[in-house]
Order: sequence, then C-alpha cells, then structure tokens
Amino acid sequence: MTAAIGMGLALVLALITGVAAAQETGTAAVTKMDFTPSVVDATPGGETVTLRWTMTDTTPGADGMSVRVSLRRQGAKAGSYLGVPLVGNYDVGSSGQAIRLAPGSTPQRATYEWTLAVPQYAAGTSVTWAVTRLEAWDHQGTSLDWGAARLGAFHSTFKAKTLADTHGPKYENLAVDNEQQPYVYAGADSSYMTYELDVQDAQAGISGGDLTLTGPGGQHLTGSFAIEWTWDEGYQGCGYIGSGQTDARSCRVSVVFPAHAATGTWTVSKVKLTDNAGNTSTYGNLSAAPVRVTSDDVLSADGFTAAPNPVDTWHGDRTTKVVFRPHGGRGGIASAVVITDSVNGCRQSSTKATTAANGTVSVDYGVPRNVFTCRITGLIITDNAGNVALYGSEFGAPETGLTLTSAPDSVLPEIDRATLSPTVVPATDHSTEIRLTVNVSGTTSGVDGYDVSLIDSSGKAHPAVVGGTSPTFNGPLTATFELPSNTTPGAYTIALTLSDQANESSTFGVPNGTPMPGGPLTLTVT
Repeated sequence: MTAAIGMGLALVLALITGVAAAQETGTAAVTKMDFTPSVVDATPGGETVTLRWTMTDTTPGADGMSVRVSLRRQGAKAGSYLGVPLVGNYDVGSSGQAIRLAPGSTPQRATYEWTLAVPQYAAGTSVTWAVTRLEAWDHQGTSLDWGAARLGAFHSTFKAKTLADTHGPKYENLAVDNEQQPYVYAGADSSYMTYELDVQDAQAGISGGDLTLTGPGGQHLTGSFAIEWTWDEGYQGCGYIGSGQTDARSCRVSVVFPAHAATGTWTVSKVKLTDNAGNTSTYGNLSAAPVRVTSDDVLSADGFTAAPNPVDTWHGDRTTKVVFRPHGGRGGIASAVVITDSVNGCRQSSTKATTAANGTVSVDYGVPRNVFTCRITGLIITDNAGNVALYGSEFGAPETGLTLTSAPDSVLPEIDRATLSPTVVPATDHSTEIRLTVNVSGTTSGVDGYDVSLIDSSGKAHPAVVGGTSPTFNGPLTATFELPSNTTPGAYTIALTLSDQANESSTFGVPNGTPMPGGPLTLTVT
C-alpha cells in the first residue's frame, strides 16, 4: 500500500514537473555592451558613435528579439538627465532600420549595432551620454526591460566634447488653437483651452515649455508641452518636429480651467521654454491670445428654435433663422455665432443679430441644397456691452437641442401622361432617335434621373438608356434613346424608372407594377 502511494505521488509530481517544463519560455539577457569610440569630439558637427551590444535568448522556437534603446544626456547630479532621449529600435523581419544585426548573429545569440549622430551642442563643453533603458522581446513572450542601474554594469556611456549652448529657445505665432473658438464655459465641470506656438532652438533643440495664463483678479493657470518619443509615431508633442528638435511647429499646450473659473478675459502672460541643454527662456509681461470665460451669469438665453425647420432645399440653397430668447445683458444682442459639426455644407453668412417685436433674436443661417442634417454644436451670443453667453457641446455648455434638417421626401415621382415617338422602328435601324416624353405631376425633391427599358413578350427587360436631367418638379421630361443593338423583331412595352434628388425612385410600365398613365406604351420592332 505504501509503495503504491509513493508511486502515485511520484507520478503526480512528474506530471506537474512536466507541465512546468512545457510552460517555460526561456530567458533573455544582455552579456556585453560598449560604445565605439568611447570619447567623441562633436564640436565640428556630423560626428557619429556606434553602440554595440550582445544579447542571448534561450526561448525555444524564438526567431530573434526586437529591441528599443534610449540614450539620454546625464545631468550635473547623479541619476539626473537632460532633454529628450535619442531612441533607436529594431523590429525582427523589418528592413531599413537604424539598428542592425551584426554578421554571425543568431536568434539565440545576437549582436546589435546602432550608429547615430552625436549632437553638437550640450549644456557645457562636454557631456556624458548613457543608455538609460533597453527593452527587448521575442514572439514567444520572453522579454526584458533593463534600466540605467542594471545597464551600468557594462560600458553603457560615452563622452562627447561639445559646443556650449548658452541660449534658450525662441517662439512665435502664439495663438488659440485654430480648431477652437476663443471662449470657455465656466460651469460645474472643468473645461480646457488649447494654444499653439512655434518654437525654435538652433543649437541643442527644444525639450518643452509652459504657458501661464492670467485672469480676473490676478488668478493664474498653467499648461505645458513636452517633446517625447512614442513607439507608434516617434517624436511627438508638436505638429512638426525638425531634425534634432531645433524647429518645432504647432506645439499644442492645453490649459485646464477649473469648474466655476473666474469669468472675464484670460490672456497668456508668460511663456517659459526649455531646450535639451537645460537652458530656459522666459517671456513675461505678455497679454497674448485672449480668451473669454463666461458662466452665462450676466447674459443667457433659452427657447432655441429654427424657422423654418425642416427646410425645403430641394429647389436650391435656402436660408433659415436660428432663433432664441435672451435674458439679461446690456444694450441688446449684437451677434450670434452658430457652430455645427456637420460636413454637409451648412454655413453662416452673417452673425448680425435681429431683434423681433416679441423680444426674440435671430440670425440667418444657410443650408445646402438636397439632403442634409446640421446639428448645432455651439452658439456664441454677444451683447452690445461685450457680455457673452455660450451654449452647446463645443464649449461643454448647456445644449441648444437644435438640429436643422431637410424637408422629408414625402412624394415620390408621379406622372400623369406618357407618349412615345416613333412607335415603329426597323430592327436594323439603330440611329433613329426614339423619344419617351412624360409629364411629371408630383414629386417632393424633383426628378433628376431616368432609366428606360424595353420589356419583351416573355417579360425580360432590355436596357435602353440611363440618363440624368436638371431637377424637374412638374412638367414634361423627355428621355431619348436609339434602338439597342441585337434587338430582335417583336412588340416591346416601355418601362420607365424615375429617380429624385433624395435617391428615391418610382417605376412605371413593368409587369405587375404601376402602369403607364393611359395604358402601356408599345414599341414595335419590324
């Protein structure tokens, strides 16, 4: 009995051990690292250095390791770093990469080489660059992520003689982001405003910066941007980043306005910029890029409507009126800006407000021909004293609830007369013009297309012509065609499909369908 139990335990342990062995993925490690040369004179510009390191991977079935390496400038204090890292990556199976495999490398033991340009400028006349992070992984799930401390066991640094960068960055074109209106709604929730500026630093390159806003009562808010390296898109933080980060354009800085922020005008009062050498430039006493903050406490509105709505635009572009009832404010309403997220061509030709005898205010708003839907996502109302009220999701403010739409296509194409001329054509005649004329007696959106077919005695349709026409709302419409080739002698009835501007259609003359007015039209082919 004891022996049997022992054998059973041994079998269970063997099974467990086997499972553990099957789940073992292997290990990866760095075994060697160095820079060539270890000291570089970068003052002439254009000098390079090569980082070379060897890695092992014991994972069965692995086909090599992808890697990502970060180099940073060491700061004056131990463990501190300056500026944006230099990043190189290698992806197994890809070509044209900065990092390459050295000859003789295998998936189990590979040597990587990364040759990169050494920046000419630094905080002083010399700088030490260090590998601060090395990430590696294979397709079997084995990976490593080593930081500066662990990599410090190898020759993971090099020194560069440099030119001293003694000047901080400069900026220009500071403005509110062109995707936003210069208004902020200060309600129960926080909101934000985004600014853009272009930054230049001809030497060490830009690292990042801060904006300070000053508002009523001397209150301050801040926002910042930083140039960073991302795996998906490389260096990010500005719309355009030049080589070495010396030129960065459309750098976006978001500033959060807390709930119930002070109402009034806020301006950018200070810009602080930092370069990769740690130099800062501070531009103070500014009054740039003003934005207006409101909580709708002085001026407000309700009763948002549009008249007419829906709008009959089938006959062409139309103008409707966006209407509201204001409350508070001073001197009457001067203007209202209507904002939509629609791509259907809605537009505002004038922001001038008109006050009606009943106290409502309206502004004209243009809507395009044909089908459209324009959701009103923002409304900026300004009185003659400069007070502002904001509405809509554009500002995180209360919604207007307004959506402008085209009138529904309630009447599909209708005809009350149809004639055909000629009614007899030889089978060999493919040049005579056959004219089908119908009288459009009903349609909401206007007929703008037709499709004519010949129906033979078996009920099979033979296409004759497909055409378009200027929108016809009533009156005659003529479709012309020649006898299709290979039409055999016999009697054919005419089938017609009329389509309208809303892409709806009506068909006449098909078997078991809507008949032609006055009876079937017959074309005899002799």
